[in-house]
Amino acid sequence: MPFHNVNGKKLFYARVDAETEPKTASPVLVFIHGLGSSHSFYIPVMHDLAASGYSSVALDVYGKKLRYLTSQRANVEQCLGSGQSELSLGVEAPTFETIASDVKELLRLLDIPSDNVVAVGHSMGGIIVPMLASKCCLRGAVLIGPVLPKSGLADIFNARVETVKKDGMEPMAKTIPFAATGSKATLTQKAFIRALLLSQKSDGYIALCEAIARAQLPAYASLDCPLLVLAGEEDKTSPVPDAQKITNELDHIRQLAARGFNSVNQSALTRSNSMPTKRVRDCERRRCAEACESCKRRKQRCDGRRPCARCIKRGLGHECRESPSTSGLGTRRILASSLPSPDPERLSNITEQHTPAGSITVGSRSGLTSAEDTYVDDQTSSSLQLLSHTQPERLPRMSRLVQDTRGEYMFIGDSATLSFLQNIRRIVRRSIGDCALVDDPLRHGIVESSPETRRGWILSSAQNPPPQQTELEVDYLVKWYMQSTNCVLLLFDRKELHHEIRKWIEDGQDIADPVSPVYFLVFALGAQTGPEEKDDLAETFFNYARYLTVETLIEEPGIVTIQALVLIAMYLLGASRRNAAFMYLGMGVRAAYAIGLHRHDISSLFSPTDGRAREQLWKGIRILDLFMSASLGRPPSTSELRDTTNLQNYSACNDLSMIFETILTDVYAKRMITPEILERISKNLRRWTSQCDQGLIVDGIEQEDLVSDESGEKQPNIGLMHLKLTGHWSIMLLSLPFLHKAVSQHVEEAEKSSNASIKRASSSNQVLVHSCLESAVRTVDLLQPLLKIGTIPKRLPMVGNSAFVSGLVLGAAIFGDFDNSFPLEKSLHGARSVLEHLARCDAVAKRHLMILDHLQGACDIYMDNRARLRMERQGHLVNGLFGSIHTIGKSPLRNSQQAEMNFRMVSDEGFQTQPQTPRTGQVSNREMASEQQDYAIEGGEQPGIDIACATDAFLGISPNMLWFDSFDTTMSLFPIVDTQTLGDDLT
Repeated sequence: MPFHNVNGKKLFYARVDAETEPKTASPVLVFIHGLGSSHSFYIPVMHDLAASGYSSVALDVYGKKLRYLTSQRANVEQCLGSGQSELSLGVEAPTFETIASDVKELLRLLDIPSDNVVAVGHSMGGIIVPMLASKCCLRGAVLIGPVLPKSGLADIFNARVETVKKDGMEPMAKTIPFAATGSKATLTQKAFIRALLLSQKSDGYIALCEAIARAQLPAYASLDCPLLVLAGEEDKTSPVPDAQKITNELDHIRQLAARGFNSVNQSALTRSNSMPTKRVRDCERRRCAEACESCKRRKQRCDGRRPCARCIKRGLGHECRESPSTSGLGTRRILASSLPSPDPERLSNITEQHTPAGSITVGSRSGLTSAEDTYVDDQTSSSLQLLSHTQPERLPRMSRLVQDTRGEYMFIGDSATLSFLQNIRRIVRRSIGDCALVDDPLRHGIVESSPETRRGWILSSAQNPPPQQTELEVDYLVKWYMQSTNCVLLLFDRKELHHEIRKWIEDGQDIADPVSPVYFLVFALGAQTGPEEKDDLAETFFNYARYLTVETLIEEPGIVTIQALVLIAMYLLGASRRNAAFMYLGMGVRAAYAIGLHRHDISSLFSPTDGRAREQLWKGIRILDLFMSASLGRPPSTSELRDTTNLQNYSACNDLSMIFETILTDVYAKRMITPEILERISKNLRRWTSQCDQGLIVDGIEQEDLVSDESGEKQPNIGLMHLKLTGHWSIMLLSLPFLHKAVSQHVEEAEKSSNASIKRASSSNQVLVHSCLESAVRTVDLLQPLLKIGTIPKRLPMVGNSAFVSGLVLGAAIFGDFDNSFPLEKSLHGARSVLEHLARCDAVAKRHLMILDHLQGACDIYMDNRARLRMERQGHLVNGLFGSIHTIGKSPLRNSQQAEMNFRMVSDEGFQTQPQTPRTGQVSNREMASEQQDYAIEGGEQPGIDIACATDAFLGISPNMLWFDSFDTTMSLFPIVDTQTLGDDLT
């Protein structure tokens, strides 16, 4: 391999010359690899460039020398490096400054003019390239996933140094190929990275780690050549926000390429010496959604307008019309061209719905049932007619894969509370910068409890059956089972259950009896949820019941088997083991389909008692399935075939479950919403609200908010509460994307509208946003009796989930300045109080409480900054009247407060993590605009909505208001975090 001696070092390099006649003034590309790599990383690209007429050079970055003493006491020098490049005697360990100087000298020795060089640096090489550009005049620079020197980076790489010193390169080869690659990386690519790492000399690798730890931030602002930054949204070492910080340093030619970011200064690189346009595969090309017939026929660009610019230029504006393929009624090709386009191959792997890239098919839907038609008045009818004129639009999928250090994945989808939480973190970061909510160390994990008896529970349970219970103890356990599962798992009639359990106890609790596991699970749930401290007894009952289920029932689908599996899932849900509950419920669903529980006509073939038991069991399965599917963002396992609107034996629970399923399958699963879907769901919710009371009897739910227990004491009606909470949750789920859109736009426009009033959401979106906020406030109001009246179950996972969702909605709305119209602060405190009550025994509620505390802190910072900014805007009036007393003397505290007052309320699409003082010339503009902004920012109430015309406000709804990006780095897989490993960190 060729090399040059440069400043006492051997620099090995590979050079691939153009295979064809070089293009006019074609640049020479110089590649600098990252840590643990070599020139081989670029060889495939270099040969491909050569075929296109470009020459390129790749070099091996050197490491450091290692001096050791032989047995003969003779000094021996062993030169080590990265790849094959070496240091000679007396040469100091490398720094990025010396490496950049040596690359400059290598270019001179290779007779390559620096002004014709485009330097490309990957990862660690992204630090070297800017330093090289500051030493010589480059034609261009490309940074691929550049490492950004910052605080905390030294600790990471110093720890890596200690690992390599102790165990060599093997630990790096085991982890980096998996942790530092994207979700589409193949096993072959990972094996290639492993081979590169194992070919490294340990001391050379250590030297470069130490160089990164010592690295200073390059002077990006001093670069005078075009700069292209390529950022990977799955890159953990160099995340997209770091790349955005680099471009923010520049005041001239710059470019950032990353999914989810609009290019900055698009014309910066379009000059005579710019790089050629990258060849794009046909399947990835972005085409106009509505090209006219003439442009399609001539295969020319079309801007989608009528008439389009090209037809006007050709004098054919009067003939410009839609092509037949796009104007048909059956299908419509839609493309959200302003948003990142997903990979169609990846889409086909993730979803079951195979569609062409960027297109969807909106088919016609059947008409409304007669039950629905009875709830359409004249006002609603006109609203629905206006809705039909809006156009549906499909948004790209943003999900990506994340892998923890153990290589395990957990999927969290769009409807999950964690997904909404990540979007809130993005808003908070843009508004106030880093805080406890944004920097939460558990932000990428799912908190789960693990049992102390993880292993050996089967043998232990078989040998240690639970103790016999007295009649009073049985009454206690059954009472709290019925109270905690009311409206969720109302599998039994209270009196019948008491009678059957007493008979079972009198018969000696025969374990051969198929119902024994079910009764032990009833006891387990009663002990788990009752106010007394019986957690150990609950675990004993549960493990023994689970052992009996596995021993006697698991391979025989039947009513008792399904009851046992569903009760196991309910217990695990209360024990903060959601993924285990999800799996057990999945087995129960399969067994239910096996015996036909999903078909009402089959249940009608049985006796009234057995048929009722089957219907109640299916109802419980549906409620649990939809709850876990929505809260974890996973597809439902069940689908309803019944006509839930039939007033004969009408069940309010079944009907609401059907509406809830529609939201998950028609909105979140398809990642789109059309006016037709929105109108249909809102109509169903209005109908359900109107006839809900008559369905409570079938569901066994009392209508009063407070009910009397056996002792005559008043208790909250948990069953009715569960039903109402689900209704409010369905409204919040449907309108959450619109709230997120409204808050995000408000945060963005607060920065952009320094000389104009901040725009509020359109009336159509405002109705949905207000619906979301009202449901959140009313949810918290509904939960307050739990803190004031009677004794309640100590574990209520559905109640805790509703409190958490409402808290997130309320906290997010504060960043949209909706606290002028809604009691957001008080309600957020109320949601926190409910979680604080449940957190005493529930690990998930404890984690959710910590998140709401962090969110409350972020809201306090935002509101304080907002108030200070308002005060500062009026400060010139005070100063003109009385003078600026606070400016007398010198105070570091005053300077920091001034900087905080002048901070940017939000940044643009890039993540602004620190407050910024306005640039010169901006302060006066902001002061001049303050009067115009008074109404939007501090003007009391927001514009009200005429409730009588609320349904008419739907007419402006457009599906492009939905933002389904699930994560700040668009990652949807989470590692599990065990609560036992956290200790006090969870509090």
